Amino acid sequence: MKRAMPARSLAGVPNMTFATPARSPRDVGKWVVAWVLLLSATARAVPADGGAEPVIRKTIDSVFLVLKDKSLAGKERRPQRVAALRQIVDRVFDWAEMARGSVGVQWRKMDEQQRSRFVEVFKDVLAAEYMDDIDRFQGTEKVTLDGSAPEGEEVVVRTTLVTGSRDRVPIDYRMRMRQGQWTIVDLSIEGVSLVNHFRKTFTGALANMTIEQLTDRLRHQLPHAP
Repeated sequence: MKRAMPARSLAGVPNMTFATPARSPRDVGKWVVAWVLLLSATARAVPADGGAEPVIRKTIDSVFLVLKDKSLAGKERRPQRVAALRQIVDRVFDWAEMARGSVGVQWRKMDEQQRSRFVEVFKDVLAAEYMDDIDRFQGTEKVTLDGSAPEGEEVVVRTTLVTGSRDRVPIDYRMRMRQGQWTIVDLSIEGVSLVNHFRKTFTGALANMTIEQLTDRLRHQLPHAP
């Protein structure tokens, strides 16, 4: 059974909400970013003819090292910890493809400058909404690898997050080959696609504003935005 995403308001954007894609905001919603980060480096080392699952396991272990690194612990070292995780994410997530899918048909009407600006704001909004969640990492969480399946030119890697309270949350990563490596183009929490969710949200907003206005409003909700 698919569950709706609990919604957060997108500040300054009329009729828009930003949803935490999880069933339990208390136990799961605050954890989503950590598991996105843990699985996000899979594309780096997966050759075109290789399997993704062993690499995912190796990557989970390596990123756990970042989250458990005492030299990066504490509030004063948080910027360095976030920077290290963002570096991993930015290497493998296909932000342009995720932004394109989230905007929908409007993407075809956007010029290169509009697209570039929107992509940068889009990924920063996601990071800003979820990066606080990494501070809840306790070290007792686990991720199980549940297999993968091809879907056309893409591969869906199925995982389950087991929280400290023993909740089990399915998280699927949709991956596509790009320039000889796998990249993540979407993820689903309990069957709810992040890209599809944003497409519905942005479509409603773009009925009342231009893409420039949407981009500006998203940018102004970022921390320390002018």
